[in-house]
Amino acid sequence: MNYKLLLKVLIVFFSASCILALADNEIELEEDVVLAKLLEGNRNIEGEFLQVTYDSTGDQVQLSEGVFMLASPNRFVWDTIKPFPQRIISDGQWLTVWDVDLEQATRKRVESTLGQSPAALIGRPASEVLPFYDVADLGQQRFRLVPISEDGLFTSLTLSFKKSVISAMSIEDSLEQTTVIEFNAIEEHEGVSDQNFVVNLPDDIDVFVEE
Repeated sequence: MNYKLLLKVLIVFFSASCILALADNEIELEEDVVLAKLLEGNRNIEGEFLQVTYDSTGDQVQLSEGVFMLASPNRFVWDTIKPFPQRIISDGQWLTVWDVDLEQATRKRVESTLGQSPAALIGRPASEVLPFYDVADLGQQRFRLVPISEDGLFTSLTLSFKKSVISAMSIEDSLEQTTVIEFNAIEEHEGVSDQNFVVNLPDDIDVFVEE
């Protein structure tokens, strides 16, 4: 799965506060408000993930697993452990993608990942971004987001919750691949140390900075 696509989807968790601030005045669709409240309740969590990507014929092409942590405002850790170690960390200002085996890392400003995608909701008012998406309530705390524009990295994103806790995410991309991410062993936290989002890169790796 393209890590740029994964980044845009991950940051959707940080959209909820923008949406809730406008819920009473500018967002009329009930499903948007319901989804926003669920996301707000899942902004400070940690747990494990299992990520499987299928091609257009339904064959599995990639499987990975690891651990993650989300913390408002706009911070997260996404550590892939198997099959290859990779760390994706946002401290709210800078986002670092560290490919451990390749001995290289890329750093870019969080704001540079924004566009007409769920990620845009952390950098622009929700009232400017939501018109680009159709949000459908599928029932049983499942929601599908479909970009109205056809030039995005993904064609649909489905979020699933169990007892108001995020349980799965399904992403269909423009290559007709489907990536399913299952979340397990989730725990809520009331705040964690900033040190969790500090990346100490080894001196001997290549670091590429994108301003």
